[in-house]
Amino acid sequence: MRGAPARGAAFGQSNRTTDEETALSTHPTRFVIIGNGAAGTYAAEQLRKLDAAAEILMIDDEPYTLYNRVSLPRYLRGVLLEQRVYVRDQEWHTTNRIDLRLETKVDQVSFDEKTLHMEPGGEIPYDRLLIATGGRPNPLRAPGADGAPYVFNFQYFDDAKGMVARIPESKVAVVLGGSFIGYELTEAFAHRGLETHWLMRGPWFLRRALDREGGEVISLLAQDAGVHLHYDEAIDRLERSNGRLKVAGTKEFSANADIVGVGLGLTMNIDVFQGTGLEANVGVITNEFLETNMPDVWAAGDVAEFYDVVSGRHHRMGTWDNSLNHGRHVAKNMLGAKEPYIEVPTYASGMFNSNISVMGVTTEEEPDAEAVVEVDLAGRNYKRLFFLGKKLVGAILVGKMKGRKKVLELISTRAEIEDRQKVFELLAMPETPAKAPAPEA
Repeated sequence: MRGAPARGAAFGQSNRTTDEETALSTHPTRFVIIGNGAAGTYAAEQLRKLDAAAEILMIDDEPYTLYNRVSLPRYLRGVLLEQRVYVRDQEWHTTNRIDLRLETKVDQVSFDEKTLHMEPGGEIPYDRLLIATGGRPNPLRAPGADGAPYVFNFQYFDDAKGMVARIPESKVAVVLGGSFIGYELTEAFAHRGLETHWLMRGPWFLRRALDREGGEVISLLAQDAGVHLHYDEAIDRLERSNGRLKVAGTKEFSANADIVGVGLGLTMNIDVFQGTGLEANVGVITNEFLETNMPDVWAAGDVAEFYDVVSGRHHRMGTWDNSLNHGRHVAKNMLGAKEPYIEVPTYASGMFNSNISVMGVTTEEEPDAEAVVEVDLAGRNYKRLFFLGKKLVGAILVGKMKGRKKVLELISTRAEIEDRQKVFELLAMPETPAKAPAPEA
């Protein structure tokens, strides 16, 4: 970890509640969860399953119950109805006796007093607290961008709704961002028939994880989809003109756009914890049990910079699956278990008319990792494997996903590999189908 002791060494105070303390308790345990995204909601669900008497309060500043952010790209593409984006409704919270406070902001936390202040709502106490605050999108900072119409980030439901309303009136789209949010915006606009320009500040997509050949495969897939690519380019300024936006790039790019999408990463929502003593870096630092350095306080989801026992380092993982798994896992530890979170971080996505899968850690998180590559430009297939010594620690696959499960197994078992090329042979082998059970006599 960047500056933090390994594993749970920094977390001297255990969050485990003793049997004696439980017996002396005169009221049900009050669990307070800040954030109703995947981590917060699935933690609340698991808490209710495991403790029927618990008080559960969940707070979020958005106006919506849990919706699936993974579904937003399909909603933007016009292939998913709005109501199918929602995962939980208000009735579900009522049935499960989860007190959900929407459009409510936590503006003060006292870990010493074990209280927090909500607006609206005032001060409330907690017995155990989960920080699942996620992150907010970084805005476009360029002259003319502040307050400009038709400029959208892509993190919240309202962003997606705004773009869905604007697309039918649009012909030209500009997207800035060289990571997955930039891709999702680009693919959606192109799918909806817009002339789509994709600007990236780097020389290729995922420039810190892919090499030039990997970037070329993504470029070919984008061009196959009719996307106009502009590398080493950013937005220098915006000007309003006859209901459109004149976009000027930092180099030679220029276009009159009807809609502008921005994917410039996230800033974690940890401002309220400044000066409280909570250990944080980019996100909230936790050990392998998702405990923070504060007693009876845990963190989960995008905001948790957790110690990963598989890779042996701290990192964040901003995916739906990780947040969901974090939520279910942390609930057990909040109830007194002491179980490490052990999962290989994974991310899978479409990539225009193909697929991409990222597993484990890459050179973006682990610059000392050594990479070996196999590429087929004509077939739009790419495999990049990351090694630390003799151990496979990560992989990126584009195109064919054959052998993905084998790679995950090698990463999770941390098996020593003498011949790195042998892994490519595994990737070329068909997956073994599950053996059907023998019929009963």
